[in-house]
Amino acid sequence: MPQVFSVGMLYFFIIVMVLCIAWIWLKARTINREAPMDRPVIKVPPVAAKEPDPGAETGPDPVLAMPDELIRQGAYTDALDSLEKLLDNLSPTEDRETRGKVLFRIGACHSRLAAVGDRFEHLLRGGEALREAVRLFTPVRYRNHYLRALGELAGFYDDLAGEKNPVENFTQSARTCETAAAAARQGDLPLPEAMFLTRAGNAYRQLVAHSEPQINLRKAAEAYEKAVAVLETVEDGSTVSGRMKILKILGDTYRDLAKFFQKGESLGHAAGAYESALDIMDETQHLYERCVVMTSSAGVLLELYDMEKSPAFLRQALRHSRDALNAARGSEYMLSKGLAMAVMADALTRYAESKDRRENLERAVVLYETALGIIKDGEEPAERERIRERLAETVQKLSLESG
Repeated sequence: MPQVFSVGMLYFFIIVMVLCIAWIWLKARTINREAPMDRPVIKVPPVAAKEPDPGAETGPDPVLAMPDELIRQGAYTDALDSLEKLLDNLSPTEDRETRGKVLFRIGACHSRLAAVGDRFEHLLRGGEALREAVRLFTPVRYRNHYLRALGELAGFYDDLAGEKNPVENFTQSARTCETAAAAARQGDLPLPEAMFLTRAGNAYRQLVAHSEPQINLRKAAEAYEKAVAVLETVEDGSTVSGRMKILKILGDTYRDLAKFFQKGESLGHAAGAYESALDIMDETQHLYERCVVMTSSAGVLLELYDMEKSPAFLRQALRHSRDALNAARGSEYMLSKGLAMAVMADALTRYAESKDRRENLERAVVLYETALGIIKDGEEPAERERIRERLAETVQKLSLESG
């Protein structure tokens, strides 16, 4: 019996030792790979002070004084050398925040240098630095740095998409912006959240030309709708400009989606987005914006009229095109005025089918010809070609009337 007990104790002791060694090895491996993202790191107090708004530094860091001065002077290559040397002397655990700041600046330097040479190489290296900075800046403890790094990283993906693998890079840009929006929402930061949601929508719209237009347009619309909803929670009136711009893009997105998915429903959503934008615009301060949105709205209403033949859509399209022309009184709005004239002519050709046919066709011809005179060569080439075709069709109808 004592012998059995001794052997059992020996096996138990060996098993405990093996488990302890395994635990120590895993702990050492974790330390070498730096502290985990969701826990405080060495030399960081457990309660963090309230951070400034994203985009603002917590204060000047003396360690970064020299590279910051080089960056201000535009000496990006020298600043990059200084930052890389500084990075080698920083502890991955004890200097986590400073390492993140250094990596953020390395990314910024590569961004500037990409504009003058070796663009693809600088974009790759800058993206790597920013991804590492994002990993160091946890969204709870370093939220302002975290959001800035994510914003820069999304921009790098957009730039890389112009060089290689647009589907992969625009997708990464959209996902990065969605991650940033979620972090901003957790920090109760509605303006950054709306900005990142809008950028995510823009990335999905960029994807349309490369992959799955229906899916990406729907994702873009969802992102824009969320951005508008977030801005509506801000009650001080400072978000009107941002909301009306996003609503205009939302309307354009649904109008594009109508080519691929549930045309009538998508056009209805587009018309609703344009109307929501018009509702918050000031009739005197936002003349140009009103002209642009009312022209787009009139175009959508005409498409709905062609589908359903409802006179209400045609009357509203005529009213919006007329109001768009009134809003484009200034000479600086000439292009918008020409586009509004073309849409009004489109409405008159349809109105001529039911009333004052010859008179409305003649008015449409004048508007088409004037629009072509306003819209210069090189401006809106597709629209100019469409106007020429519509003008020829309308002149032919007039000729038949005369015959």
